Amino acid sequence: MDEFWAPARLAWATERLAMESPLVNNYKKPFILRRLLETFLGGLRLCASSDVPLYVYILQLILFSVIPILIIIFVILEHYDKLTLSWSVYPCGILVFVYALVIQIIAHLLRTQTSKTQEVEHVNLAVDEEFLEFDSPFGPKTWSFLIRQKKAKLNIIIHSIIAGVVGGVSVFYIRPVSTVHINVPWGASLAFTVLGVFTASVGLWPLIGGAPPEPASFHPLPWDLAGLSRPLHMIICIVVHTVASYLPSVTWLFVLDVFFHLVFASCSILWLLGILPPIDAFIFWILEQWLVIALGGSPMSSNIRLIPHAFFGTLFLCMSAAFPSFEGLMVFASCIQYLVSIDSGWILSSLLSPGVKFVTGLTGKYQETLPVAGKPSLRVKTCRRELVLYVSILVAIVGLSLGCQLPNIGWYAANMNATKIKSRNTTVRRPVNATTDANGDLINLPVLFQVSARDAVGSVVIFLALSVLILNELQKVYILGLIRNPLFAHRKIFQKSSLVYMASQLLQFGGPFVSLILLHQNISAKVHLQLQAPFQTFPYFLLTIPLVRAFRQIWQFPQQMLLQLSVFYVLEIVQRETSSSFLDFWGKLSPATRIFCIGLTYLWGTRLVQRICTVVVFVITSLSEKKRQTSLSFFFTGFNLAMIPILFGLLVLSTVISAPLLPLFTLPIFFLGFPRPLRFWSYPVGRSSNSCEDSVYYEQLTPHVIFALHNLVQIGSLGFVEPGEHFLLRYEDRFLWIQILECGFTYVYYSIKGLELQETSCHTAEASRVDAIFSSAFDDDEMKRGKLSCFNQHAFNTLTPVSQINVIGFSDTKNVLTGVIDSPDTLKVINDYFHKALIYLMMDYVVKKSESVNGDNSQRPVSNITTNSKTKESLKNLPKVDKRAEHHFEETIPHAHVEANDQDKVSHSGVSHISHNSHQSQSGRTSRVAWIGDQGISDVPTIPPVESRPLSWDDDEDPLDNSADERSRFSTLHNEERVTIQTKDHKSTNNKSGLPPILYKANNFTSSLEDLDENEDQLNVIPGIMYDESSDNDSNFESIAPLHKVRFTHPKHRNTAPVHVRVISRTDYRTPIYNSPLSAALAPLASWFLELPYDTEVVDDVQDSFPHAWFKFLLSNFGRKYVDLRQQNSANIGKFSGTSSRSGLTNSKSGGDKEELIQKMQYDEDLEESYRIITGTCHLIILGSEFTNPTSSQVYKTFCGEVPWSMALDWLLSKNELHYLVMKAYRIAVKLSLDHTLIGSMTGWAELESCMTDYSQNWFFGPDVKATDTHMSIQPRALMAEFPEAKSWMEAVKLEVPNLFSMGYNPVKGVYTSRLLTLGDAEVSVGRLGCETVRGLWASLVAELLYLTNDDDERYSIQAQPGLLRNLTVQAADPPLGYPIFASPPLRLAVPWLNATLQQLTSAK
Repeated sequence: MDEFWAPARLAWATERLAMESPLVNNYKKPFILRRLLETFLGGLRLCASSDVPLYVYILQLILFSVIPILIIIFVILEHYDKLTLSWSVYPCGILVFVYALVIQIIAHLLRTQTSKTQEVEHVNLAVDEEFLEFDSPFGPKTWSFLIRQKKAKLNIIIHSIIAGVVGGVSVFYIRPVSTVHINVPWGASLAFTVLGVFTASVGLWPLIGGAPPEPASFHPLPWDLAGLSRPLHMIICIVVHTVASYLPSVTWLFVLDVFFHLVFASCSILWLLGILPPIDAFIFWILEQWLVIALGGSPMSSNIRLIPHAFFGTLFLCMSAAFPSFEGLMVFASCIQYLVSIDSGWILSSLLSPGVKFVTGLTGKYQETLPVAGKPSLRVKTCRRELVLYVSILVAIVGLSLGCQLPNIGWYAANMNATKIKSRNTTVRRPVNATTDANGDLINLPVLFQVSARDAVGSVVIFLALSVLILNELQKVYILGLIRNPLFAHRKIFQKSSLVYMASQLLQFGGPFVSLILLHQNISAKVHLQLQAPFQTFPYFLLTIPLVRAFRQIWQFPQQMLLQLSVFYVLEIVQRETSSSFLDFWGKLSPATRIFCIGLTYLWGTRLVQRICTVVVFVITSLSEKKRQTSLSFFFTGFNLAMIPILFGLLVLSTVISAPLLPLFTLPIFFLGFPRPLRFWSYPVGRSSNSCEDSVYYEQLTPHVIFALHNLVQIGSLGFVEPGEHFLLRYEDRFLWIQILECGFTYVYYSIKGLELQETSCHTAEASRVDAIFSSAFDDDEMKRGKLSCFNQHAFNTLTPVSQINVIGFSDTKNVLTGVIDSPDTLKVINDYFHKALIYLMMDYVVKKSESVNGDNSQRPVSNITTNSKTKESLKNLPKVDKRAEHHFEETIPHAHVEANDQDKVSHSGVSHISHNSHQSQSGRTSRVAWIGDQGISDVPTIPPVESRPLSWDDDEDPLDNSADERSRFSTLHNEERVTIQTKDHKSTNNKSGLPPILYKANNFTSSLEDLDENEDQLNVIPGIMYDESSDNDSNFESIAPLHKVRFTHPKHRNTAPVHVRVISRTDYRTPIYNSPLSAALAPLASWFLELPYDTEVVDDVQDSFPHAWFKFLLSNFGRKYVDLRQQNSANIGKFSGTSSRSGLTNSKSGGDKEELIQKMQYDEDLEESYRIITGTCHLIILGSEFTNPTSSQVYKTFCGEVPWSMALDWLLSKNELHYLVMKAYRIAVKLSLDHTLIGSMTGWAELESCMTDYSQNWFFGPDVKATDTHMSIQPRALMAEFPEAKSWMEAVKLEVPNLFSMGYNPVKGVYTSRLLTLGDAEVSVGRLGCETVRGLWASLVAELLYLTNDDDERYSIQAQPGLLRNLTVQAADPPLGYPIFASPPLRLAVPWLNATLQQLTSAK
């Protein structure tokens, strides 16, 4: 034993002697021994600590021994006929009940006594056991140790009742007489009684003293349910014995009774070894085994699905067994078993309520569970399409079944008589001295049931089965996992071949129909064997189970069923041609029973082969891995060879009960794990994961991988795929762990886990082995040269390469920027590129904003609303004003003359004042009021007096639309804000009229090119903002006419009077004035001019770096783009409205007008000044006022969003759109600067613009962290409406931005790094894992961590083992035992060509 506990050597170097990793640390060994003893004794803690007083142990033994003494007394009295069986069972049960109740009540009362420390301890952990305090034999602390407190007081009564019942019936079961029918010696009966008393003692004590720690841990149980596991095991043994005693003629019940007698006698050992499952795992395991073995279903992906499937499957089985006619039974079973094989639950939950979480589907952007924009969700679309297909198949099944049975009703009547069943008053057909031929068939068979017809269908079944096998194996890299497939080099042809796909779909949909015909033929031809048991009896019910199972299996697992039916038909031929005792016995079974036996043989045979392979892999790995060899490796190998018979029996038992093998500490020493559901873990799939920043890469890959993998499943590239299979996918540094949860007709449920990307030494060792395995299998160059081995060199590895898939994924590239980011050539061009990028992004944003508004408008129908023609004509001539910001403000207009010095006060009230005295400078800047210049009053437009005005412009009176219909349409699309300008002394004046209100509209400056042409001779001003008081002497501002009469005209004579330009005081809102509507369209947002943080003089200092030529180049390009966009929208509006568009100019006229408008816009110096002010302000905030080149540290911090704080930064943060554009411009500038140094400078403006376009549309720049940029305090909904781009690195990955770029800093090495993600086609390698190896490692992990609490990070069982992929398997376990960084919910995929999600994914690709 000491040799066993010796450390296992883990050699990380080439020599065998290296660092050692212990199986169990020394400080854990005493605790493990105490815990094992406590488990064996049912909760007695006889070795809790050396400080425990002796009276505590004595009290424990006294309390524990009462129940076995009572049981022994009544067993002896019954054995010697002193008491009858009833008088032994009932009094014993009552006494046990009273004792359990009294002891628990006394303990509860003692625990509630007032204690000085008020500490009632629950001792379960070793650390608690080392610090126990006891006050007295009847103190609260002592009884808290003896009898643990129940979580619910009601459980005191419930557990006492259960203890009484089990204690009473134990007398009936463990008495020596109960083993007489087994014909065992008296000594064996006495031994069974003694062991049974001990089993009853340690099984009932957990109900009183508390549940002991169990190695069989499945799920933390609430409400003290853990104490019910052992009594449940005892009750099952007793129930089986009771049923067998009442049915002594049933052979299989007798065998089962003998087996459970052995189990009951050895329960204490089985509980210690953790072989008997806890109550929760036992219930779900029983349901799953009943569903799989008896009903022919599939293991379920969740307990929520398992319960209804088992219930309805049993209900339909009972209905089938109670069917009054055999023909109806065949038709009913054919139809109803098809319905339970098509995932009806998912269909109902999808159609009735998309929000119901009955079954989870694909999550994220590729799966919608709720309607979007009034359209059905993708899940509902898929469900409707599948429903049409399934209903069509159901109609075909009904027709085929009726066609096989209805024409033969007369034959049934001729061979069967009618027998009256008095209890049900129904008529049931039975064989009447059925006459059979030499083959066991009834005479005078119909044509369909004759041997020739059955041979024809059987031959087709064999052909289809061989086709499936050949097609599956030819698509794998290794045939049978051993021999290289020479055709695998053409795998892409197979995967993309329509012929192969059509053949696989034909086998999938056509194979079950052929199998259905074969079942109808063979079962009906030997109907006398199917109905050989009396109706409505238990034997008849047992005969119905194989029949119902066969009809379900042909749909649940169509490919596997083809293989099983082929074996059935071959055996039928052998039986007809030869004769033997076995074949005679085989011929007496009904066809459904034969198929049932073949199905169980296939199920258990495949499981047994998998377990044998697991044992072989464990043994060979321990010998072949030189770095993992220990001094015990050869001993374990010899031990397994010597114990082959026992080991084989263990494998068979594990196979039959579907329990995993448990390699102790992952060594080649095998025990039997407790039975549990096939999906292994108790919690819902995908419930939790150790999410981190790298999880998003798996989230992005999941939809693509799952669809590509499902396509391989559909065409058979992965072979027979069954629940419980595990696949490992490798792409660059990413591992995807895929588990098959559930299978059915056309559908599969998957679970995907993503393993950590931060590779440890163990992870790296196993990852290298995985890469080597995949490289030796899929290296195309070596394959073409013929240098690869013809055999699988890694055949004894748990990973077997299968195929490859192409998906869309990110390729990760990391570089060191040393010598680049700190290069003067890089740093000196960052500021220049920043200005250029910012100007480009601002113009691009303005145009895109207009495109998004008007593009949506052009796609909507136009309502017919008429408008007064005069109003329409006059509104067209009003100036087009941009809706730059959504602000409400009021301004007052004075009535008296304003002095010139008032202008200075007003002009200096804000930073962005308008000066009419500035002239054009060498850098291109001109007067901010370009239309005044030195012309005087003649250039100022006048507003003639009018009689009255409306309160506001209606939405339907849009001056920018071409028709009434268009105005009606735009009125429904925009929430326009009106800005009213009132007089200062409006309370005292009689005439309440003022300046006309300004209608702000989002980028609807013009509705066509013709509008631009019509207004080219009219200056565009904002009424009420700037006017000349000298021109208003003869016109009363208080009586301004309605807006529909307002016209802007030039005076005929030049007035040389001095111009008094009044700039109305606006404390919150200031905007430049542009001399062209196209300039207003491309101008920065007016809200960006609110409360500019710097004076004009400060901004002017940095405006010399403004790229004037680049600005003019962009104006020309964006101007053309904007005008073309307006023409296109106008044409679309005309199509929807059914009228001809006013912008339908000839190409020559339109082209000429466009160039003229663009030329005028380029000479608009106010537009350039606007961009200069915004660019200069942003320059000061981000780059500072110094003109020196930034340092590499400043570049990195600014790239990551760490801008030095200032009050100006607060102003920028308040402008969400501008702040986003500025940060994006700087990051683009950094990337351009790096390209400038590494690749070279741009050859011209066109190349730079093309690069800018690519960077702005197809790139994300920012730090590769989970959070968004620093200081990005914005409203997500509002910003997403303006910017559909990603705001963070993780969001960009989810949105699948083609390129992502970030910068990083390694403080250890002191170097700057860059990271580039590129989206493209990725080749992912797929390998099949040994499913029983995975389950065995997980079972060992559960026992070691949850029971032994051996959580040492350097323990032996977690070290790298490339042959077993032990470390990766531990990572893939569910948390908290494992640590995958991504875990998906159950993902359901069915027929690919009906999946709406797949179509969306394909279109996105």
